Amino acid sequence: MNNLDSNNSAQRTIDGPLAGIKILDIGTMIAAPLAGGILADQGAEVIKIEPPGIGDLMRYVGASCNGVSAIYQNVNRGKRSLALNLKTAGGVEVLHRLIREVDVILHNFRPGVAERLQADYATLSALNPQLIYLSVTGFGHEGPMAGKAAYDNVVQAFAGVAMTQNDKRIGEPSQYQQLFADKLTANMACQAITAALFARERGAGGQHVQLAMVDAVASFLWVDKSGTAQFTSEDAHGGLQPSADPRLLKFKNGYAQAAPVSDADFHGWCAAFDVDSSDPGLATIMDRSAHNHLVVDISNQVFARALELDVDETLAKLEAAGVPCARANALEELPGNPQMQANGLFVQSHHPVAGPMVEPQNPVHFSKTPSGCAPPSPSLGAHTEAILGELGFAEEDITRLRDGGAL
Repeated sequence: MNNLDSNNSAQRTIDGPLAGIKILDIGTMIAAPLAGGILADQGAEVIKIEPPGIGDLMRYVGASCNGVSAIYQNVNRGKRSLALNLKTAGGVEVLHRLIREVDVILHNFRPGVAERLQADYATLSALNPQLIYLSVTGFGHEGPMAGKAAYDNVVQAFAGVAMTQNDKRIGEPSQYQQLFADKLTANMACQAITAALFARERGAGGQHVQLAMVDAVASFLWVDKSGTAQFTSEDAHGGLQPSADPRLLKFKNGYAQAAPVSDADFHGWCAAFDVDSSDPGLATIMDRSAHNHLVVDISNQVFARALELDVDETLAKLEAAGVPCARANALEELPGNPQMQANGLFVQSHHPVAGPMVEPQNPVHFSKTPSGCAPPSPSLGAHTEAILGELGFAEEDITRLRDGGAL
């Protein structure tokens, strides 16, 4: 860990490509708030509105240190926290004043919630016609399932993750043991927001950007997992998958993965395990596509042979043959990995409550507008009075809002 860059005060000042863009995050959990966190890493000023008293539930989920949740930190670093009850008249008053000052608002409410809070697109765009309004839903903004509650594992099941992860050896589907749908949706939301901002710069004005989690996941999976569903013709048939076998190679002292896609890669892969690939049915990718049963047999031989071999010695053989391959690393091993250190992804930082931390900075490198790792996530309501002061609320106004339950 000593080789990690220290995240000093200079590095904590983010002047990325979105410097000057103001974003209001009224979402909760991950799907929308993570988008705000990524954009904060890229220089945007992000204000996060949380309900007073408890705040975002992600403050209490997962690993923590001194009461600071790692998930909350990773999703909300770089933001300012405004503790505001949007269900009060005073909360709506503050929201409507804020909306005149920002470029983007994002949330992940179920359909109908924003309207009840007077935070819907029609209401807010009337106050700020240049507003980019991003709303994330689980199942969609309309339709028979639009009103359903949606969490990551539920979205994964509905949108096809489990069935595309089906282990054919045991015939059982499985899901990602991580918040796959939330994180994927957040990344798509970022791209959508920046695209809408670009369109606004070209004269399109503000607009409502809608994104359903099930749409994000299904479109992502469809690229390589749609199979014959891509085609409506009865002539469609299955073929060779991009890699010979999706399983991890299990060695006597570790795990690794290889991707023998090209002809040279495939035969180099077999040679590294002393498996004969001279059958004419295996000669080219077209031959292997026509004789998939031969590929399955070869794969089984390779995986059986791997159990007897040393992982590093075999990886050296695969690399010498030019076969794409890598050891399977535990996530906590990555910050100390020489390649990851060369990439400069992980930095040492300091949270005022949680103390020293290791975290990934923004993985995208901009040559002229460098981004990085935004400041620590805020304590609940840490910036409430400062933000209200910036909006022109006098001390007596803040007292009135507090007495009315808005703060």
